[in-house]
Amino acid sequence: MKAVFVIFAALMLSACANKEKLISAAKDNAKPVYEECVKEYKKTMSDSDARKACTQKLKQGYQAATEK
Repeated sequence: MKAVFVIFAALMLSACANKEKLISAAKDNAKPVYEECVKEYKKTMSDSDARKACTQKLKQGYQAATEK
C-alpha cells in the first residue's frame, strides 16, 4: 500500500510541476497576443477599455483551452 501511495504522490507532484511550466509558457506566449489585441482595440476604444477587453478575451481563451 505504501508503494501505491508513494507512486501516487510522485505523479501528483509531477503534474503540479508540469502545470506551473504550462502556465509560465502560456503567459510568455500570451504577451504578444495581448499587446496586439490592445493595439487593435485602441483604435476604437480607450486604452483602459482596450486592456480590460483584451484581458477578458485572454481569460476566456485560457478557460476554454484548459476545460476538460
